[in-house]
Parts: sequence; C-alpha cells; structure tokens
Amino acid sequence: MGSWRPFKFAIHLKKFGWQPHIITIEESTGLLTHKEKSLLSDIAVYKLKSPFDFTQKSGSQLDKNQSPPKSKSTKKLLDPILGWVDKNFPIDTWLPLFYLRKKKVERLIDDINPDVIWSTGDPWSSHWLAGKISEKKGLPWIADFRDPWTLGDVNLKKRAAWSNAYDKKAEREVIKNASVLTFTSQSTEELYRNHYSDINPQTATIYNCFDLELYDKPTRDKSLFDDQYLNLLFFGKFRLLSPARPLIDILWHLKKEFDEGKIPIHIHSFGELTEQDSAHARLKGVAEYFKAHSPIPGEQALGVLPQADLLWLSTDVKRNNIIPAKLWDYLAARRPILSIAPNAEIAQILQQTGAGIQINYNETQKVAELLTQCVLAKQQGKPLPVPASFNGEKINEYEATQITQKLANILDQLA
Repeated sequence: MGSWRPFKFAIHLKKFGWQPHIITIEESTGLLTHKEKSLLSDIAVYKLKSPFDFTQKSGSQLDKNQSPPKSKSTKKLLDPILGWVDKNFPIDTWLPLFYLRKKKVERLIDDINPDVIWSTGDPWSSHWLAGKISEKKGLPWIADFRDPWTLGDVNLKKRAAWSNAYDKKAEREVIKNASVLTFTSQSTEELYRNHYSDINPQTATIYNCFDLELYDKPTRDKSLFDDQYLNLLFFGKFRLLSPARPLIDILWHLKKEFDEGKIPIHIHSFGELTEQDSAHARLKGVAEYFKAHSPIPGEQALGVLPQADLLWLSTDVKRNNIIPAKLWDYLAARRPILSIAPNAEIAQILQQTGAGIQINYNETQKVAELLTQCVLAKQQGKPLPVPASFNGEKINEYEATQITQKLANILDQLA
C-alpha cells in the first residue's frame, strides 16, 4: 500500500508465469487513479482494515495529507502521546494490526496456496508476519528491503534504547530466516552482507524502475514553466529526507554571479518547502526562485518532466545507500539529470545511460559554476554543458518489465 515498487512488480509478473495475490493494509482514502485501478483489475487484493495508525514519522504507508484535519488543540494534545508510543513500541506500530489479523492472513494463505511469499518493508512488521507464516506453512520467503532498517544512517523515529535493541533482534531474525533478501541498491546489499556475514544470507539487488505502461501519453498542454529562466525540476516534494537546503546554499553562491543578484533560474517542485527550508531560503534571500506546484499522479510524469531544462536529484547527505526513486522517471523522460545524491551507483547509472552528471554534494561551488554555464548556454541558444547522450538500450534495462523479470527469476528458483 502506497508503494510503487510492489505495485509495478504485481502488474507485470503474469508475463513471467506468476499470478500475484496482494495482502495489504487498507488505504483509508481509497485514492487510486482510474489507470491504477485498471492495471490492478485482474489481481486479487485482500485488504486488512485498520482501526488505528499510531505511526507518526515512518513505518506508515498512509498519506497523512489525505486524512481529516485535526484541530490544533487536539493535535497538540495527541502528538506527544503518539510520539511516545512510536518511540517505545517494538518494530513499528503496525505490529498490533498484523498480530490481530494473523489468523485471517493464515486463512487467506491456505485459500491462495502460494508457492512463494514476498514481503516488503517498511512497515517492518510486514516481515515479522511473513516470517511467522513462512515458518508455519513451510513456504519459501523473499524479504524485500526498500530502505535499510536498523543499519540506516537516517532514522526519522527517535527510538528508545530497548525498542532499538528489539528492532535489531527482529531484523536479525528476518536476515536469518528469509530464503532470499532483496535490496534496491547494491550498496545496501553490500552493507547487509557485511554486517550479517556470520549468517551469510542469500541476497540480490533489484533496482526500482520506470513503467511505460503506467505513464499517460504526453499531451501538448501549455508549458508549466517560463522559458526565460533555466528551469530545474525536482519531481516530488522537498522534505526531511530530501531537503532543499543544499540547493538553497547553491543559489546563494549563484547570486554573486549575476547583476543585482537576480538569478535567471526557477526551481520547481510539487509541494511547499518545509518550514526549515523555507526559513533558510528567506535567510539566504533566494525564496523567490522556488516554485511550488500542486502534486500530480505519477502517470502524468512524461507530460511534465520533458518540459524542464534540468532534472534535479538529491536526498539527505547521510543516505549514501539510497537511490532516490525519481531517478527512474527521470531516465524515462530523457532530460539531462544533475545529481548531488551521495550514492556512487547513481554516477555509474548516469554514465552508463548517458543521462546526466553527478557532482559531490559538498562541492557547492562546482555545482554553482555548472548552473551558471547552463544559464549562459540557454540564453545563447546552445546545448547545456551537461553530458546527455541518452543510450536508449541501456535506459530500457531499467524499465519495469525488465526489472520484474529479475524478481521472477528468483521466484522460479525458489519454486
């Protein structure tokens, strides 16, 4: 629920002889697009109703923005309580739901009679449930890590010492008991193989992907962007795990390069800046260059991304094992990518596909100089000085059907 990764796998597995059945927490808003519903129409989806969601910062797939707004007084009262629960509860606060629905899930498993169980985290309690059922039913089990769990450098939740210790114990059980562990980057796979070398788990990296079947056909609507500016697009919302601060500091450096400190650059994203980023942008005098747009469905990506001059890729500097999922949409759009994300794999992928360039996140001046050159190139009607040859054959290796085949191969081996 709320994750593109299992959704894209599910809608393509039939091509490789596999029939998926999805057991998921019910998404309270029911906000699926017409195309998403259509792509799921021949797949059995079993929904677990939830009377609660205590999770405040991670471990939850629900879109809090769609929930009914609480009054300020209620929020002020509840936040400390729910924060305490989130801090002290073992694994995550979906665990009680999975515990209460365990018998129901077991009955569903008996009816489905699957060959393999596949679970994805977070929420990490989904691995707890899959592990219990795999052991009881004697089924092979793939545990998919979309992000590092206890080995991650950035944890949004402030965990109590005892709950952190329990998390590590629970993760070790997953590593020990899963038939195969899958990861979204080679660096995360290596991190886990090294840390759990005493277990020597079977592992594989299966990257995320772009999905040509999901995208709408681009229309020739009016451009979102003013062509007098160099338009950088961040396809998403700047947030705690993907802060705008590095870009704010780069723009501050750029002010020195242009007359009267007016930079002919617009930074586009789909959502307002966080309070912290907004305050920092005002302090640096660059808030006016950030343009927030209303969020759009992922299927409309190819109607928007090709309108940008540059596609911006970044994440928290501590997330050096993460490949931001928007990279794959960027590859499909075939527009030059400028990345300051810290994972070195991204540089390899950009070089392999000819889709752009990666610069170290702390080389602020170097990025500023490149953007200055891009502004001048656009003003002179010349190609931007960002390497972008776009090797179609290599780009298509990251299309959903190609990536799903890698998962299907593992399923075949286990079955």
